[in-house]
Amino acid sequence: MDQDTQLGIDAITQRIKEINSLYHIAAIKSGIPDGEVAIWSLLLGTEREYSQQDLSDTLFLSKQTVNTIVSKLVRKGFVTLEHCPGSRNRKVVRLTDAGLAFGLEHVMWIFAAEQRAMEGADLQELQAYLSMLDKFISKFRKEIDGKSDL
Repeated sequence: MDQDTQLGIDAITQRIKEINSLYHIAAIKSGIPDGEVAIWSLLLGTEREYSQQDLSDTLFLSKQTVNTIVSKLVRKGFVTLEHCPGSRNRKVVRLTDAGLAFGLEHVMWIFAAEQRAMEGADLQELQAYLSMLDKFISKFRKEIDGKSDL
């Protein structure tokens, strides 16, 4: 393998790990588990409705992990599960008033920090970075999918 290519891969993975570490630190400061931060980001950050399956697919978390986190949030009174009409077992995860209040007080600061960190970013650089990451992910996925079991 080309040494420059390996250095590039190492730099990308190191920075991804550093970003993940920052989210972990933020989660600790908020007193919530890492996976829960990811779910809060969707529930607080969009108007879209999410089922547990949607959360799993969007966040690349296992169904069991999402189920465990959502069950904990239900027990705390932060979310409810509402049956989705026309589906057999799909339930939409909805914030309660208590959940919204908790999220705004204890979690929203993380997403505000993200926004401030990105302020003033050069849009062309951001688009180039995302384009490169998309290509890397796509090609890496093809390599992983094409690998037969050992």
